[in-house]
Amino acid sequence: MTDETLPPVDDSAISTVIDILTAPPDGTAFTVEYRITTKFGGQTTEGSVVVDPLNGTSVQIADTRYITRLDGSTLTCSTVNNSCVPGVDETKVADRMLNSRIFRDAMVDRLRQDANVAVGDSTLERRSIADRPSSCARVPVVDGSGFTQQKSYCVFDGLGVLASFDGADLFIDTEQVLPTADPAVFSSAP
Repeated sequence: MTDETLPPVDDSAISTVIDILTAPPDGTAFTVEYRITTKFGGQTTEGSVVVDPLNGTSVQIADTRYITRLDGSTLTCSTVNNSCVPGVDETKVADRMLNSRIFRDAMVDRLRQDANVAVGDSTLERRSIADRPSSCARVPVVDGSGFTQQKSYCVFDGLGVLASFDGADLFIDTEQVLPTADPAVFSSAP
């Protein structure tokens, strides 16, 4: 389905957070640095998303960098051996229960799914995360043991990326937000 044919989300809190994540970029360059905990096994990973209106988007998870240029071309790069290959190789971070879209599009997918399985209305909270205004949806869902748990999705207002997430499989927290984008993270040259 294309975005235009997806059914609307009836839950207002979830809908608000999805709208922020899918809003067109405002042309601001920024960097968000994250600490990610994969709850099954307790593995901790550093990650970041860099948005630059002149270069595109660079997502780094551990030692793998995913570059999406403005022309739509993509690269998967290793920061260990400074090499890149065309395309997106999700297997590089799958062992961490992550993917290259985790800080935006994958969260939209998760929110849409949780809107379908929520056991009640979600609540919308406004918070400050890393000194930036954020909107959060707290979604009641039933876990594998039959207990109701709250998933929390927070997004940065105006940036259109994840601020924090707390679910059954992952905990993602922002360490800092920088108002700059290092052009070196878009380089495919060693």
